[in-house]
Amino acid sequence: MPRNRDRRGTMAALTSLLDNTRAVAGSATAFGTPVTSGGTTVVPVARVSTLSTMGGGTGRLPFLGGGDGAGGAGYTRVRPSGFLVVSPDSAHYRPIRQPAAALAIPLALITAAAVTRIVSVSVKEARRRKMVAALDSRQECSHDDHGGCRDQDSAEA
Repeated sequence: MPRNRDRRGTMAALTSLLDNTRAVAGSATAFGTPVTSGGTTVVPVARVSTLSTMGGGTGRLPFLGGGDGAGGAGYTRVRPSGFLVVSPDSAHYRPIRQPAAALAIPLALITAAAVTRIVSVSVKEARRRKMVAALDSRQECSHDDHGGCRDQDSAEA
């Protein structure tokens, strides 16, 4: 952090945020340092994702005396990806399989299809019930002299 000493205010805060994120975002932070046994070394490999937002500004308003400010927020995710096995003869990468992650997308698609079908069937049934209720209200019976039933429209005529 010695390079922050010559910077002031906004730039110092933003540089400090970037330096701290860089220091944390590594496989050694989450999984430790490489392990050596005999002539073979195992090096952890990680997949690092970072999302950050930053902003800052200065102001020189005559009556308020101006100001300087900065801020930011960030999210860093470190997931195991695999490991390197380095021996005197060769080096091999061994991936770490995550079957739960491979199931997430197909399960999300199946769930979306099921929800879409349930909603469409529910909407169709609601429309059908509304139509039946409208037809029933139009066809209320008025009895004639012979005990029959005729439409309300024909009874008024």
